[in-house]
Amino acid sequence: MINKLLMFFVKFMRNYLPNPFTLAWLITVFVAIVALVSTPSKPSDLVNYWGDGLFGLLPFAMQMSLILITGYALAASNVVKKVLIKLVKIPRTPKQTILFVAIISMVLYFLNWGLGLVAGGLLAREAAKQHKDVDFRLLVTAAFSGIIITHGGLSASIPLLINTEGHFAQDQMGLVPLTQTIFGAQSLFITISLIIVIPLLCVLMMPKKGQEVLVDGSLFDEEIAASSEFGLKKLTISEKIDNSKILGLTLGVVGLIYLIYYFFNNGFNLNINTIIIIFIVLGVLAHGSLMEYSKAVTKGTSTAAGIILQFPFYAGIMGIMHESGLVMNISDWLLSLATYETFELFSYFSSLIISVFVPSAGGHWAVQAPFMLPAAETLGVEPWKVAMGVAWGESIWNIICPFWALPLIAIAKIDLRDLIGFSVLLFIVGNIIAITGILLFQ
Repeated sequence: MINKLLMFFVKFMRNYLPNPFTLAWLITVFVAIVALVSTPSKPSDLVNYWGDGLFGLLPFAMQMSLILITGYALAASNVVKKVLIKLVKIPRTPKQTILFVAIISMVLYFLNWGLGLVAGGLLAREAAKQHKDVDFRLLVTAAFSGIIITHGGLSASIPLLINTEGHFAQDQMGLVPLTQTIFGAQSLFITISLIIVIPLLCVLMMPKKGQEVLVDGSLFDEEIAASSEFGLKKLTISEKIDNSKILGLTLGVVGLIYLIYYFFNNGFNLNINTIIIIFIVLGVLAHGSLMEYSKAVTKGTSTAAGIILQFPFYAGIMGIMHESGLVMNISDWLLSLATYETFELFSYFSSLIISVFVPSAGGHWAVQAPFMLPAAETLGVEPWKVAMGVAWGESIWNIICPFWALPLIAIAKIDLRDLIGFSVLLFIVGNIIAITGILLFQ
């Protein structure tokens, strides 16, 4: 039953899911048509909304690119690669391999979603080298599966944002402690349930014998060589400076001093910028020299190509939705049916819908918060319920979001259609678990 349903989704996605950039433009056209029909906006207005919005997420796009590139550079260091190689040797059978990779993915994404994206892809590649009898599509899906708990983890952008002094919605909701969001009973139930169920489901999705898609692990051997060519010739002064481990150590030490000072004064207050600094510091220390780290960063830039190209188009979609009032129409229709008891659930469903058009959690919250918080206040709904309803909707959607899959498929060298075809089932089960958690913990 599960295998037949899985093969249906895999074939469907392979036949009908376009390239991610093509999909971004198709969504733009679709949103524009809906806005034209359902709002007073004229075609010329929509074009202006789109153009004006194109560059509205450039700072955030730069941050996301740096998280992926620096995360790649860290994960691709010899130190991390040796750890990954040792880890993937632990499981012995195909079932054990899938289960093990999915569990490691959950741990990585709980710690940091950027690290999960990059290290997860590398983990899948190393596992493919060691276990040549495992379906590579499912192996990558298992490595990607942890993204479904993003907003139950330590790098959850919405919970971290609303716990940060000066956030844009502070006048409406104040500061919301992590004890009500990430570490609240509802979020812990959903997160723990997903960590248990999703890896087991990955095992159940294993194709029948003879239907596997295997991969030659040698395809990945050219990535980031373990040794340096400079040991074979006499180094020039400039090359000695570039490859100086002392310089690399000084950068790492200075970065560590800053981080210690930051956390001493701010507590364990993670944000995107501190995560980037942590990745850079750990990456430089792991590679040893500035030159080796620079090479790794250069190779890692390809993982951010999708973000660089597509983020402006998603920003343009946000511009159309926000300026035309379309997002208000969608959410007003949903919220008109809500009560105190069902408000978080409606927040969740509206989040799922808006996530189709706005895949960024930060931008997503910026779009929804202004009109959802006043409605919640009117009904007496606690702010954390609004935030976590939105957060979990975005988090569950991530598992089938082409946008966030881009870095992983670039590292793992797999077709997007194959990945999404497998992850559709994880999306269905993830929704069941999230909705159950919302209903049980009001």
